[in-house]
Parts: sequence; structure tokens; C-alpha cells
Amino acid sequence: MTDETPSTESIDHPYARENNVEWDADAWERVKHAPEFVRPGIRKLMVQRAVKRGFKYIKSDFLTEIRNESMMLVSKRVKQFGFEELSMGAFDVAKDKMKQSPRKVEVIEEIEDFLSMRTEKKDDIIEKFKNYMEVTPASGMPWSKEALAKMEKVPPFVLGMAKQTIEARARERGDKMVNPGIIEEVFTNIMPASAKQAMGMEVTEEELKEETTKTDAPQEMPTFELKWHDDAAQKVMKIPISFIRDMAVKRIEQEVKKEGIDEVTMELFEKYRFSF
Repeated sequence: MTDETPSTESIDHPYARENNVEWDADAWERVKHAPEFVRPGIRKLMVQRAVKRGFKYIKSDFLTEIRNESMMLVSKRVKQFGFEELSMGAFDVAKDKMKQSPRKVEVIEEIEDFLSMRTEKKDDIIEKFKNYMEVTPASGMPWSKEALAKMEKVPPFVLGMAKQTIEARARERGDKMVNPGIIEEVFTNIMPASAKQAMGMEVTEEELKEETTKTDAPQEMPTFELKWHDDAAQKVMKIPISFIRDMAVKRIEQEVKKEGIDEVTMELFEKYRFSF
């Protein structure tokens, strides 16, 4: 999302005004299509998320992002209730789980009533949720289909660490779901030019030359708490991204310590290199 000048349409939203956030007319209009009883919550959430991101305007694309994120979270909760798909039975379980919170039960009942009055809308919503349920984990941070697809070209030896880094950045931004924008941000800031090129990302000749210069320079050794055999140390030094290399060392040493061993052999390195 970009901080472009919003529409001049007059929009009265005191909570947004209090937080120095403005609504784009298209985004404001879209919220009007939501059930009346959830509109105040949507508007408040959007302002909170905009403030968290440092945005001054709430635009339609940002609304879409948070909408998708919210549907992912609902899908995750449905799975935690023991359902593999969104069904009307899930509402009964949800009400039972939330019985200590009368207001939440009331909202669930309002959603049920809304869907029961609009059969076509109900079917459409449930169909949309099927797509989210397919990629939503029962625990951990959800990833959108587009985000998962973007990770397909990431080399296996850094995939686990890359995912951890991306999820950490998402949490730092206040996001509840990983989307392609976060991946792009992380890759742009930390990924070596050659790795980006291998993944089909656009790089310049200058970036490649700069990386070659850095690669030729002596690499700073990570901090080892355990004794590392020379071949294992040489292997871990081939991880091209310094912070991922440091995280790999830390994770491997944690696993080795669990075995009651005080040195990292090549065999142990190979055993735990994909454990992060």
C-alpha cells in the first residue's frame, strides 16, 4: 500500500480522526457491504492495523489484505475446534467454547442469523472459507497460497530459517498472516543477489558485483558455544546469509546439547541442518 492522497469524499469516523488516520472512499464504501453488526469492529480494526503499520490512509488493497488475514484466523480457530471445514455445526461448538463471554456468543449468533437469512451469501462465504481452510494450519502463523508459492524456489537448506525470519518480521509489523509483501520485503533487505536471481527475482549487475566483492572478503566466523570439527565448521560457513548462518549454528548446537554432546561433528551437522 502506498500513502497516496485519499479521496476528498467526506467520511466521518471519530476513531480514525483520533488516530490521525483517513479512509479512502473506496475502502469506506466496501465496509458498508459488510453486515451492519460487524462494521464498527472492522473500522476499528483497520485503524488499529494502519497505526501499527505507520499508514496514514486506509486504502482498498489494505482492506483486502486484512480481510484475508481475518478469514485465515477464523479458519485456524475452526480447525482448533476440530473441524476441517466451515459448517453450521462449527458455530454451535464455537458458542460452547465462548460461553464465558456473552458478547462473543451474541456475535456468533448474529452471524448465524445473517447467514441463515441469505442462503446464496452463506454458500458463497462457506465456499471462500474452503480455500482458506486448505492452507490454514491448526497452530502457528498462517501463510496465504500466494506466499507459499513464492517460497517454492527457496533453497532447502535455508527454507526453515527463511520462514522463521519472515514470520518474525510479520509479527513485528503486527500481521497475523504471511503474505507476499512481507516476503518481498525480507528478500529485498537480506537475500544475496545471486540467491534472488536464482529465485527469478530481478537483480542488477551492480548488485551481483557487490555480492562478489563481499563473498571474496573474509567471512566473519559465527560464535560457537561448542567445539566444531573443521569439516562441519567449513560446511556451515557456506550458508551465504550471515544472520541465517548464526541462527543455524545456534539451532544445531541446541539439538546437539540435548544429546549430551559437547562438540559438533559432520555427522551431527548433517543430522540437524534441516531441523530449523
